Amino acid sequence: MDAKLDRRAFLGLVGAGALTAGLGLAGCSPEQNGGNQAASAEPADAPAQAPAGIARKEGSETKACDVAIVGAGAAGLLAALKLTEGGKSVVVIEKAPSAAMSNFSMCGGPTACETKLQEQENATVTLDTMFTYMNEFSRTSVNGALLRNTLSHTGDAINTMLDLGIPMTLIPDSYGVGFRGRHMFDTGGEERVAPLVQAIEAAGGEFLFSTAAEKVIMEDGVAKGVQTDKGIDVMADSVVVCAGGFLGSEDMQMDRFNTKVYALGNTLSDGTGIAMVLDAGGAWDRNFAVLGNECGAVSAATEGSPFNPDWTNVNEHYGYWLFGGLYTDTAGERFINEGKIAQFPLAIGGEALLRAGKAYVIMDSDYYEAVKGDGIFVYLGQPESWVPGPMADYYKTTPENAEAHLAQAIDEGWALKADSLSEIAEKFSLDSLEATVEKYNGFCDAGADGDFGKDPAFLKAVKTAPFYAFEYVPSAWGTNGGVKVDSHLRAMDEKNNPIPGLYVAGVDQGSVYSVPYYTNEGASVGLALGSGVYVAEEIMKS
Repeated sequence: MDAKLDRRAFLGLVGAGALTAGLGLAGCSPEQNGGNQAASAEPADAPAQAPAGIARKEGSETKACDVAIVGAGAAGLLAALKLTEGGKSVVVIEKAPSAAMSNFSMCGGPTACETKLQEQENATVTLDTMFTYMNEFSRTSVNGALLRNTLSHTGDAINTMLDLGIPMTLIPDSYGVGFRGRHMFDTGGEERVAPLVQAIEAAGGEFLFSTAAEKVIMEDGVAKGVQTDKGIDVMADSVVVCAGGFLGSEDMQMDRFNTKVYALGNTLSDGTGIAMVLDAGGAWDRNFAVLGNECGAVSAATEGSPFNPDWTNVNEHYGYWLFGGLYTDTAGERFINEGKIAQFPLAIGGEALLRAGKAYVIMDSDYYEAVKGDGIFVYLGQPESWVPGPMADYYKTTPENAEAHLAQAIDEGWALKADSLSEIAEKFSLDSLEATVEKYNGFCDAGADGDFGKDPAFLKAVKTAPFYAFEYVPSAWGTNGGVKVDSHLRAMDEKNNPIPGLYVAGVDQGSVYSVPYYTNEGASVGLALGSGVYVAEEIMKS
């Protein structure tokens, strides 16, 4: 496999051309990063419960259908397709002007089991294999029955899209989880979603684009439709909410994560879907995670997209978050096995930075110059244990850019080059930094990490001046977690009873997504697609 595809596998992203087309429509654009916060989302200091109430406004127009779906992302499109093909009348309500603005239209690709592509390559991943891996990873923190039910429908979702002519490539096991589950999309944006939208419309489904859902219409405790901002009440026997999470809501970010998350994905997903379900009597579930930035990190000074068109970082010094060196929290203390972040940057890396809120990578000149020269993988001795290591140098600092990028980082306030560690400690208020480095250097000299058990290959002492520090903040493509559902994707109330007629799929439901994000890449969109097929099946049976 060529280097370009290997990097794609490591990044978890689709090819540069398709992503460039999708990115302009997604969350990094200034138009979406400002002014799209949900008015109905909880304030940062509110308790973790339903809002006081979303006002009911009688619509001037009514549409009647069997199923109203809120959101035209992965879950919404697959649910709509399966329902319309099954003879149900469906109306899909989507805030954006097209389905090409969803995270689904720009993501890398889903994990799935028992698919045509796996069979063709003699690499079939059974349901038992994938379920066992993910269920054990979750440590029973998710609804195990729902996880299995959802995964069992991922193969159907992949095969359906392949049959519609949406091309995918089964990629290698990028992170060493033991199976090939990820199906990378070969197209993005409108080209990816158009076959699904056209098939839904051909089967009689209707889309209300540029229309925001506002409230689940309840009658005697039963979901009966959706109120929209266009004065259209979409009345239905079943309502499916799958609006894409809450990356666009700073209030919900602060409430769930206690820190702001720099949005790389679609900020139109602002938590409104979750707020609607809570307003209808639903309850929060417990797990909340992010799809972290597997391309490195960002700084508090980052504006717009942190990526170049070829998916290198705009400032090459963002990449050190991937390399497994010495990381500290805001006290200047280590807080994690940094090698785990290097091994699983999307999952463990994203969660580690989210939990810390802000983190610092500390290095000496030997480390800095080595990364700029031969690269991190060679500097660490090309450890076989670091599965994505051969691809990590895609994010190395280059001699032609290092000086200018470092100067920019220092000027923006998120980096420092200093003759002593005490200067760095003073600049960033890292009170324990010098003691931390002294202890860490002892581990490096001994060849064993006595605190976190980091692979010795990642142990490089911080001894040679000048010293460098880089401050990073969380960034993510989307959120995982939301309201509680049962094993049939029915919204649960605060007494753990299902709310009649109300279903939640995709990342708006919080009962199938673990913390941290699953280490088998593509899990978020894979589960979203599977949930779309599964919820359609459940509604068809009801």
